[in-house]
Amino acid sequence: MLGARIGFGLGGILRALCAIASIVIVASVVGGCAGAIERTPVPTAMAAEKADVPHIPGARFWADEAPKDLKKAYAEHLQGVPKLGASAPLVNGRMQIDVLALSGGGSDGAFGAGVLTGWSARGDRPEFEHVTGVSAGSIIAPFAFLGPKYDPQLREIWTEYKTDELVVPQIVNGLLGGQALADTAPLRKLVAKYIDREFLVAVAKEYQRGRLLTVGTTNLDAKRPVVWNMGAIARHYDNPEAVQLFRDVIVASAAIPGLFPPVNIKVKVDGKIYDEMHVDGGVTRQIYVTPVNLPFRAFDVLYPKPPQRRLYLVHNGKMTPQFGAVKPSTFQIAGESINALMLYQHKGDNYRIYRMAKDAGADFNSVAIPPDFDHAYTEKFDLAYQRALYEEGIRIGKAKQWRKKPIDVPEERPARVAKPKAEPESPAPATPEAPDAAPAAPSDAEPVAPKPPGQPVALDRVSDLETSATQ
Repeated sequence: MLGARIGFGLGGILRALCAIASIVIVASVVGGCAGAIERTPVPTAMAAEKADVPHIPGARFWADEAPKDLKKAYAEHLQGVPKLGASAPLVNGRMQIDVLALSGGGSDGAFGAGVLTGWSARGDRPEFEHVTGVSAGSIIAPFAFLGPKYDPQLREIWTEYKTDELVVPQIVNGLLGGQALADTAPLRKLVAKYIDREFLVAVAKEYQRGRLLTVGTTNLDAKRPVVWNMGAIARHYDNPEAVQLFRDVIVASAAIPGLFPPVNIKVKVDGKIYDEMHVDGGVTRQIYVTPVNLPFRAFDVLYPKPPQRRLYLVHNGKMTPQFGAVKPSTFQIAGESINALMLYQHKGDNYRIYRMAKDAGADFNSVAIPPDFDHAYTEKFDLAYQRALYEEGIRIGKAKQWRKKPIDVPEERPARVAKPKAEPESPAPATPEAPDAAPAAPSDAEPVAPKPPGQPVALDRVSDLETSATQ
């Protein structure tokens, strides 16, 4: 949902709106003319807490909750999983948990698809224990979860479909009170082409190995982020409603509010059926690495030993602001303001994950579209642009150009060690005057030499300290 091109070509839609700005006046007069969609929404926030997807236990959970008993929460949500991370490799006796997070970005999702394809060609792409997706990332995530053999499908999805094969503008209907400015019926058809019963069987098989595939949406009624456990849904592959729910979650995660229609999902509360309105997951989070709002160390109780973690964040957009003079018009000002809002939300999410990784000793890696990638585009889904971006992703994936920290976090300088001061020399003890005594009797023994005064601190030790401090 973020980048130089917000969502599925927000800039293009805004330009189209400019061309028909006069319709806004009509819309203000006859604003209720378009038929409203009938709903049976969940009535209260308390009811929303109890809502479940019928016949699919553990299908989703609130992403902003912080369970007090994580083991209990996971036992409820991760039904059918023998042990979390059961298939993870062992490194020095500890599980190595690799997490792949795919952000929003609209048609810039071609970049993420290219990165994964290039990484596969390099030959060291790991099997991820947890794959997360938001918005455009939700379309990539299921294929990334199933591994490199699905790279051809990613290439096809992101480089072969033009705008009119994915969305149909319905700007007038949207302005006159409809749900959105575009219809996503073609996108739904495309998702159904690739996501079928056999696809869910493959996802369920991996889920039973302890691997997680999750997708983020926003419950617009509750104004809260939701994480969908796609493996739990896939377990019910023989249920046509489960197959449809799997598809609906992906479409909902990419449903930019106002531009694309929301997805209403049926839920049950106290035996009654209601619906929840879900929109783009990027409304609440552009990217995420944990299904609930807890630090990494809190998840250690789910493993035999605290695991080693490697995080890979793929940002389907540029993570640096792009300068461009804004025309003084309503739609240009609104569009560029949304661009800036989404950019800094994305940067904030990225930095939060970086701090989580640093606090837990996890290996942080991120990649984004290079600031100097400037291929021109002429429509929402410009195939020439997307193919060039896909190839750029392949190049970066092959080169494994991962950043170890966010782009605007300065490199840490080594701590300056203070030079120790030399210890002062100990003064020689005063020699007390001997009392008068009778002269000693002469003796044939050798005279005994007097003891020397206290020795000063060895100069070579001071020199050693100075040397170590300057190294």
